[in-house]
Amino acid sequence: MSTGVAAVSRAGRDSVLLAGRQLRVLRLNPGRLIYPLVQPVVLLVLFVSVLGNLALSHGAAGGAYRQFLIPGILIQNAALTAPGTGLGLLRDAGSGLADRFRSLPMSRSAVLIGRLAADGVVFAAQAVLLLAVAALLGFRVRSGLPGLVAIVAVAVGFGLALAVVSAWFALLIRDAEAAERVLYFPAIALAFVSSAFAPASDLAGWMQPIARLSPVTAAAGVIRSVAGTGPVAAPLLHLGLWVAGLAVGPGILAVRRWARGS
Repeated sequence: MSTGVAAVSRAGRDSVLLAGRQLRVLRLNPGRLIYPLVQPVVLLVLFVSVLGNLALSHGAAGGAYRQFLIPGILIQNAALTAPGTGLGLLRDAGSGLADRFRSLPMSRSAVLIGRLAADGVVFAAQAVLLLAVAALLGFRVRSGLPGLVAIVAVAVGFGLALAVVSAWFALLIRDAEAAERVLYFPAIALAFVSSAFAPASDLAGWMQPIARLSPVTAAAGVIRSVAGTGPVAAPLLHLGLWVAGLAVGPGILAVRRWARGS
């Protein structure tokens, strides 16, 4: 086995072990799942109730607006959950666990990859729960089970891409309290300066070009197309470029930052 293949194999094995450890931590501390699972459901119900009724008062069709709004809320919740990855890395660093990991003969990338893998399970559970509640609120996926699987995959992929960026920024900031304040603001701004809640053409003039380029717009557009069996190619390409840009460069930088311990 070549050195490169052996390194990849070791990184994969170590990542699986660390992902399993992180999932066991969540199982033993279910309180950590309250925010990523309960808060999105509350936001979904509130946004649909408030914005849906507002749309009805302006003459819009309630069902059509729900079909538009709910994909945006799915993506917004993934964006709001993503900072947890970076904050988790800072908690490990503050508890001394990071130093223990660095002292072990393990792949440096496995710490980030393992946490991302565990967080991917949380993103998937969040998306499934939100889709179940959304169905009760009238959201329909006309492409059936394959469409539902695709929507979960989009939410997970988008959430993980932002989680990589959050990990990099958190390791740059190094202070958990400051990082919590810094990381959540862009997540909120991403949702509102996009077509998550309204078409880009209905936003303020200066927002429209930003909203059309936004990764939230791309991700919500893919879900809307899948749910309505519309054209997927253009929004999927848009989203793919964003996911690659958000994950690759920041991912490499985050691993290097973690390995240096600073």
